Amino acid sequence: MSHASHRPLWRTVIVLFGLVAASIGAVTPPGAAAAPITKPPMGWNSWNSFAGAIDHTAIEQQADAMVSSGMKDAGYEYVNIDDGWWTGSRDSGGNITVDTTKWPGGMSAITAYIHSKGLRAGIYTDAGRNGCGYYYPTGHPAYPGSGAEGHYDQDFLQFSRWGFDYVKVDWCGGNAERLDARASYTAISDSIARATAQTGRPMTFSVCEWGGNQPWNWAPGIADLWRTSGDIIYWGEKPSMSRVLANFDAAQHPGAQSPGHYNDPDMLVAGLSGFSDAQNRTHLSLWAISGAPLIAGNKLSDMSAATRAALTNREMIAVDQDALGRQGTKAAEDATGLQVYSKVLTGTGRRAVVLLNRTGAAATITARWASLGLTGAAAVRDVWAGADRGSFTGSYAASVPAGEAVLLTVTGSDGTPTGGGPITGKQSGRCADAGSSANGTQVLLQDCQSRPSQTWTRTAARQLTVSGGKCLDASGQGTANGTAVVVWDCNGQANQQWTVNANGTVTGAQSGLCLDASGQGTANGTKLVLWSCNGQPNQQWTVPAA
Repeated sequence: MSHASHRPLWRTVIVLFGLVAASIGAVTPPGAAAAPITKPPMGWNSWNSFAGAIDHTAIEQQADAMVSSGMKDAGYEYVNIDDGWWTGSRDSGGNITVDTTKWPGGMSAITAYIHSKGLRAGIYTDAGRNGCGYYYPTGHPAYPGSGAEGHYDQDFLQFSRWGFDYVKVDWCGGNAERLDARASYTAISDSIARATAQTGRPMTFSVCEWGGNQPWNWAPGIADLWRTSGDIIYWGEKPSMSRVLANFDAAQHPGAQSPGHYNDPDMLVAGLSGFSDAQNRTHLSLWAISGAPLIAGNKLSDMSAATRAALTNREMIAVDQDALGRQGTKAAEDATGLQVYSKVLTGTGRRAVVLLNRTGAAATITARWASLGLTGAAAVRDVWAGADRGSFTGSYAASVPAGEAVLLTVTGSDGTPTGGGPITGKQSGRCADAGSSANGTQVLLQDCQSRPSQTWTRTAARQLTVSGGKCLDASGQGTANGTAVVVWDCNGQANQQWTVNANGTVTGAQSGLCLDASGQGTANGTKLVLWSCNGQPNQQWTVPAA
């Protein structure tokens, strides 16, 4: 769901619930305790098609359709029940009570049905006293008290006992009450852990805070996935590519993502009325290159053959589910709106590439091997066409229609572009990674890969430049301890000038401070900052020769 200023659809992601299976088609036996997730969740959510007007019949029909459509065989496994399932009523002991007319046998009966299909079940709640359906009722009355605040231990234990495998926690009540997002979601994470200790059933935890409190900075330590923006569609609207692109852009936090921890740009709108088949493919291409959750929102029981084919395309899914868990980043933009995104895949010299045309006219977009961290000849395959395009040396170009994307896989040889190399931390053994070429992108430690965002060049002007023509930059010309080290357009200023010293330190010309792995961190995602030089190994680096 989105911020309180938005209309009801913020639940969109809410039940992105559980993702315990580790590989496509390999599902832990239904009803059994699941292992922590290692790949982005795949499944279906009730909100986009049903809003709050849900009951056991609607959920059972979609579970049946997930199996009969071939989606289960393609890797989709979560059937996520969104807002509207609960009226907010509790018994004298504070336990959740449900309408057994809508849910015969209670919620344990619906999880048993979902599990009987070899699928997993997801549920929804709010971090505050009231859920989003209280503030924005759609498909049901405004039920008060439908949040978990004051009942965290009780509710998450109940969800686990009912057999749910995934829980998404929205932020409408939390937002209205001005709760502290990080503290509230940390308390919920702790409650989920206590519930698992009692039942033996882990639940995948989806934070749905909409990005206002920058969850990519704290949620990876407590949750499996976290929303990075508002809803991708509001109830009653037609889907729009502008909203898809806005959510895609808002989810660009590659340093936060790793296997089992994912930026969540919201549910899919593929297959909804108003989106063309080409738009469906473009949307799926962007989510796949991002390694984002694939949570369908269309009616699975009533979708076209083209929608089914797009959602179940095995090559697209393989890109999304790649075991490295990387988020693809922008590798090039030769002209405004003509963009190339690259994602490192498992194996040697393998990349997924999206050629994205954000303009209003068809255009040729070129992917250059140097910007992908490849050298020599490389084989190109068009994912949506299911066709090998041949072997190409140096680059590959394709005409991309206005507002659409081409999804490729490229297989060649890993290599470092001439004249550059990695900046490697002595203490961590990890490399300084620019993530993307967007101004202000925080430089992070990441596992060393032969890719453009880790390929730095020392210039005669004492700059350290990275792919895309960006410079290593002391943010805001800062000279204080803790100043973020980012990438920015090269401008010749002193905050972009660096001295590489014989003892392995790198000092800023303007600040006199040392390039530092924050907090002596060695993990992926550790931020690079400026700090007083102290001779410690987190300030010692191997830097390419000038």
